[in-house]
Amino acid sequence: MKFHCTGAHQSFLSLLAQKLEPEESFETRTADATDLGDCDAIIFGAHESDTTDYSGSMQELKVVLAACDDTPVIVFLPGLDRTALRSALSMGAYDHFTSTTPLAEISFSLRRAASFHEINGHARSRDAKLAETPWFGSDFTTDPRMLAMLNVVRKVAPTDAPVLITGESGVGKEVVAKVLHNASPRASQPFVAVACSSLPETLIEAELFGHEKGAFTGATGARPGRFEAVGKGTLLLDEIGELSPSLQVKLLRVLQERTFERIGSNQSRPVHARLLYATNRDLRASIREGTFRQDFFYRISTVELHIPPLRERRSDILVLASTFLRNAAERMGVPVPKFTPGVMSLLQEYDWPGNIRQLQNVIERAVLLSEDNNIRVSNLPPEMTYASGCAEKGSSLELEVRRFKKRMIERALMENAHNKVHAARALGIARSSLHRLIEELQIVTRDNIESFPETKGPSFFAKSA
Repeated sequence: MKFHCTGAHQSFLSLLAQKLEPEESFETRTADATDLGDCDAIIFGAHESDTTDYSGSMQELKVVLAACDDTPVIVFLPGLDRTALRSALSMGAYDHFTSTTPLAEISFSLRRAASFHEINGHARSRDAKLAETPWFGSDFTTDPRMLAMLNVVRKVAPTDAPVLITGESGVGKEVVAKVLHNASPRASQPFVAVACSSLPETLIEAELFGHEKGAFTGATGARPGRFEAVGKGTLLLDEIGELSPSLQVKLLRVLQERTFERIGSNQSRPVHARLLYATNRDLRASIREGTFRQDFFYRISTVELHIPPLRERRSDILVLASTFLRNAAERMGVPVPKFTPGVMSLLQEYDWPGNIRQLQNVIERAVLLSEDNNIRVSNLPPEMTYASGCAEKGSSLELEVRRFKKRMIERALMENAHNKVHAARALGIARSSLHRLIEELQIVTRDNIESFPETKGPSFFAKSA
């Protein structure tokens, strides 16, 4: 990996280069803004102006950012100045460090910047390949749990087995359901999704089963429900955890007998559809609380697929973001813009409480606001740019250190194909220490998937992973 140092404080940056160069993979040289050349990242040294606000350095930084194009720029600030830091990041800087930042953290930041540089290049080269691909598939993930789940999806898609899809709001449960439908023999039949939380209990039964004329006040005519409308297709009951126990009993009888009656009718009608279920609730906890029937749970969870939240599979964020970027630009009829390195860093570091749905909305917003065919930090929502400039309010030093350790270990595992011996060697720690940290920090690896709470229990996914 090759890095160039430019800007002020050349003596400090030269000393930094000497410290880094003993590491076999680093090649660090000083250069001016007109001779940056080909490199993996640029370290820009900022200096305080007469007004002690780094305004002079920020102007120089603009020149460097314009000259380096896609190359990540890491800003060196002699002391931490949050105003200057937010300004640098909003202009497109990738990361920062100060004179008191540990060398190990600087090294980690440089490796991460080089990785981003490589990923950015790969993302453009694979655009044509993924142009017609939905954002769910092995091309969009390297996470061991997601790959295990994809393997289960391929096995159960051709069957009629009931599938329960779990995960936080916005992780893509309905997308997985559509993939299951499209890969099944029912693909030419309708796919219908019903949000069980969007209707009051008094209307859910009529929505699912339909009703006859005069069955209740306002029923001026007969109406088929979703079970009839979907025919031999696929019916997704979303947010199944919101159903009342009484409706769970009725639905359980339908699933067992494969027949139902419209409200106000005694005529039994057959169920031909394949049923899929989704929820963001912990149904096992709901069973313990008495709000969800255990017999109903076992009926709908023959196969259980859990989708991890986006914050637990950060290596997938940039590929998904690139796909959403291209799709949004095509819909809006504009040229596909590109992410600045600072945006790439922020996207991967953000915790994404709204998961993939939030990521997609953020990218669409950024495309709308971009003006020069570049997605910049200023195009992202304010809450994201605030988070990039300072630690979370109320966060402790211990929490920040824990996050840093976790990022370093996850990166080392990914760079070494999850070989723990090689990852421990790259981190400079004993393998036993690495195992302890993986357990302590709850880091997902290819051989500890089953130890995580969301995959415990008698689910198909846990047994197949």
